[in-house]
Amino acid sequence: MFLKEIFCILVTSLYNVPAVQGGDWGVNYPPQEMCALRGSSVVIPCTYYYPESFEGTVLTVVTVKWFRSSIPGITDRDTYVYHSTGINVSPEYKNRTEYLGNKVKNCTVQIRDLQSNDADKYYFRFETNEPTGKWTGATGVSLSVTEPKVTLDPPVPDHTVKEGSLVNLACGFDRCTLSESSFVWYREGQPISNEKSNKLQLNVSYEHSGKYCCASAENSSIKSEEINLIVNYSPKNTSVRAPGGIVEGSSVTLTCTSNANPPVSSYTWFRRDGNGDEEKARQQHLNFSSITSSDSGDYHCEANNSLGAQNSSSVHLSVTGRITNEGMETILAIVAASIAFGILMLGIIVFIKRRNKPSIEESFNNAESQDRTDNISNIVGDSNLQGPAGEDDIQYAAIHFQPKSPERNKHQEEEEDASVIYSTVAKPANKT
Repeated sequence: MFLKEIFCILVTSLYNVPAVQGGDWGVNYPPQEMCALRGSSVVIPCTYYYPESFEGTVLTVVTVKWFRSSIPGITDRDTYVYHSTGINVSPEYKNRTEYLGNKVKNCTVQIRDLQSNDADKYYFRFETNEPTGKWTGATGVSLSVTEPKVTLDPPVPDHTVKEGSLVNLACGFDRCTLSESSFVWYREGQPISNEKSNKLQLNVSYEHSGKYCCASAENSSIKSEEINLIVNYSPKNTSVRAPGGIVEGSSVTLTCTSNANPPVSSYTWFRRDGNGDEEKARQQHLNFSSITSSDSGDYHCEANNSLGAQNSSSVHLSVTGRITNEGMETILAIVAASIAFGILMLGIIVFIKRRNKPSIEESFNNAESQDRTDNISNIVGDSNLQGPAGEDDIQYAAIHFQPKSPERNKHQEEEEDASVIYSTVAKPANKT
């Protein structure tokens, strides 16, 4: 066992010896430790230097690479965070790393979308055109990946507090500290307006129950894990639910509801009358299997838990009488009589109107007679229409008779001309 430990130490010592020695070779990491937020990007600054020539060869850098290791003194690895030739780059870093440096003096690298498992120590190594001209910055950079975290001050078991107590929620970082100046607070996934400090102070009421988380204002998409704040409080919003249109003899249930934490342990029902409140039951539901008019009145309930009690507002219960079979028959008889009376009155009105209105036939005959009178034209002979000597003067008149049907066509009109009746009328002789 002892020999094995010695062998490991010797191998490690040989592995840690740099390829070259001297003050002309080196890698500088300005920050030895860095802290970054999960999900963000981190830029690790780095510079390196080497002599212009080595063993008679003018040096140029041909390969640069970054790797990570939690084992101190490691100078190279088989897989890389970044490699200038693109070989042996770890799959988890292929699309997340970018070399911002060059092959002269700058060795800065960027890692995007940091995950918690990216926390480690990172090293830079460069190799020149001289096979022995290689160097690894052995000090490396220690990278910590953190995320927001909510803590309760003062801490209480299960994050349970009593209504009326003063509570502080603090937003910090779990593994390392970032110099953040502004934060965003969330309750049940919704941002709490006007809260930018890393502390959220609450004078706790039952409305503060819920899940809280926070985030850095610079990267609000990265939120902390939620903390469930549980508030214990006495009954609130106690109320009575009652049906409407209650008829005597029906089944009725009144329900008492209330919000409380711990939950309501008991309910009590009261009926208010002239002598005060009369206790009716000790349960959440007040049941009437066959309610009567004597059950009418004002009812309220009381909800209780270990922290207190609350009464509901009163609800008036009004019970109307039941309609019996005899009563229903009476109602139906009244309705039937009303309908019959209405029909009778309607018939009388119709009869009177018809009686006072002239018949259609009579109206038509009157119209026909008027038409005939209007169509008679007289033709009176003047002195040039005189008959034979010794005869009295004759006057001719043409009388036209209209058919009864109001519809007339052209054929009928032609025939009508042939049906003209001429009559002679003796004109009285002039007395000489």
